[in-house]
Amino acid sequence: MVKSIASKTKPESFIRSRSLVDLAHEEIHKRITNGEIPQGERLVIDALAQEFGTSLIPVREALARLHAERLVSFEANKGYRVAAPPDALELRHLFSARLILEVGALETALPLINPQLIAELRKINEQMGAGTYGTTFEGYVEFVKLNAVFHEKVVGLSGNPFIIDAYRKLAYHQRIMQALHGRGIPDIAKLVAEHEAIIEALQNGSPDGARSAIRQHILDGGQRLLEPA
Repeated sequence: MVKSIASKTKPESFIRSRSLVDLAHEEIHKRITNGEIPQGERLVIDALAQEFGTSLIPVREALARLHAERLVSFEANKGYRVAAPPDALELRHLFSARLILEVGALETALPLINPQLIAELRKINEQMGAGTYGTTFEGYVEFVKLNAVFHEKVVGLSGNPFIIDAYRKLAYHQRIMQALHGRGIPDIAKLVAEHEAIIEALQNGSPDGARSAIRQHILDGGQRLLEPA
């Protein structure tokens, strides 16, 4: 008997809080990141739906999301296949795009900075620093999610929906998970300290300081990720 993806996920309250699309997306993402489904392998919607115990719709929507995140490729009349992991050139392009979007987002940040946002950023950063992370998808997925929320909140200070949308479409946080496989999160203490420098600059009402801090954070992050494991 095939168990559904929901029956494999615990606790029960977590199951109720997430859609079948989310569960299918995370399960397929996990398998791709951990190399359980090799590069180039075809992803058959019918077979995955049967395995997960769902209709075709959640799997189809999950694969469409993974395609937008460049984790799978799509070809008309042939369907979805697992995409190649990001190479050094793609990673450099991603970090360059982040520099443009994240530093630029803070040009008009000052009006949207408030004590509640500072407290939220600090709480997220503390959660990241307090975690214990492994070297597989399961070991660092929560860190990546927290990091994505931190940076999306910073980009949101632009108040510009086009910048926010462009940043989300980078899918940086989803794409780099394959690059983290086997090594986990490099130099967590330094990363958290860099986040704290960004928070301090924002709290002090210094967009220039925040732009400088986030620029250095992105440059250092790129160097850490591109260094040999």
